[in-house]
Amino acid sequence: MTEKKSGQLLHYVLFWLKKDLSPAEISSFKGFFEMLKKIETVKSLQYGQAAGTPKRDVTDNTFSYSMTAVFDSIETHNQYQDDKRHHAAIEKYSHLWTRVVVHDTLLDS
Repeated sequence: MTEKKSGQLLHYVLFWLKKDLSPAEISSFKGFFEMLKKIETVKSLQYGQAAGTPKRDVTDNTFSYSMTAVFDSIETHNQYQDDKRHHAAIEKYSHLWTRVVVHDTLLDS
């Protein structure tokens, strides 16, 4: 398999929030994503809670929230990672989560 080096990057992130959060704290977590949306290198950003679809061997609904962001390139993704607003959002909201998993994909189309 040849390593692809250019194209749009899909940044998919799963968040597991702490179990003892109040409904207001859970709702406030949306502010994290709204802060990230303001970063210019983010082409698009969507987020939501686990859907609670029927359990199957291939389905993992154990996460609390997921986020999908699209960037024009690896370079713009890397700028986002280094952006002070990204770091500020993490600092402000990281006390709410216990685990984060990131999947980055270079899109073919």
